[in-house]
Amino acid sequence: MNKEEYFEKIKEYSLLAKKEIGQNFLIDHRVAERIVDEAKIAEGDKVLEIGCGAGSLTYFLAHSLGTIDAIDIDEAMLTKAKNDFEKAENIRVFNGNAMRFDYSPYSLIVGNLPYYITSGIVEKVLLGANNARRVVFMVQKEALDRLLAKPNTKEYGPLAILIELSGKATKLFNVSRNSFSPIPHVESAVFKIELNHEVNLLQDVYRLAESLFLQRRKTIYNNLKNYLGNGDLAKDILKKNEIEFTTRPEQLFPSQYLHLCEAIKNSRISTRHER
Repeated sequence: MNKEEYFEKIKEYSLLAKKEIGQNFLIDHRVAERIVDEAKIAEGDKVLEIGCGAGSLTYFLAHSLGTIDAIDIDEAMLTKAKNDFEKAENIRVFNGNAMRFDYSPYSLIVGNLPYYITSGIVEKVLLGANNARRVVFMVQKEALDRLLAKPNTKEYGPLAILIELSGKATKLFNVSRNSFSPIPHVESAVFKIELNHEVNLLQDVYRLAESLFLQRRKTIYNNLKNYLGNGDLAKDILKKNEIEFTTRPEQLFPSQYLHLCEAIKNSRISTRHER
């Protein structure tokens, strides 16, 4: 079946879309093909598709050189995908929950992420995809603004810090709401992250940022004091990193969170050695 015919068939499934799991099927084959092209799949790549749905991205993944695992939690869509791609030797379709999944085997990860759990999936992928070199995701446009937010903005937070430290993130293009059926109430956008795996304390930095952002209007000193349970240690670490006590969490750059985390780790190692 050619791509025009295949995507016309996808439109017929719009009545089966489940709002409770954020289903909106991509019906523009040009958008789907571009997303897969951006993944730059090479021979030997092990690729994961998160949320295969009605098969929009899966269609083009089936024509790639990679070995594809396509997951979804909707049994009806899984049945469709299994039937559509039963003759494709490079694709395995199975039930998988993106919030409880092992991402470590994959070199590339792509997906049209459900809007209601976008942040959770991005977090799980970045902290778990230890062997991936690239991810390409389509998300709600407003969500992408938060994911790629910079310091000193209201959108900036722990996940933006995690993304910045994980690699080079780039917005690729916007996607009109008319590219979906049923038509969602929001616009979408596609972005990629070229992962570098250079930060050893990535999970620790993320947990630190989460804690310090819980009360983002408080000063970094007060938040760090509460996190460490030690005001003198908090002052010492901030002084060594040349951070003013009155700085707010959203004013620190991702690299500063990394340096704080390294200083906390070193202080704990020193404390153990003194005992």
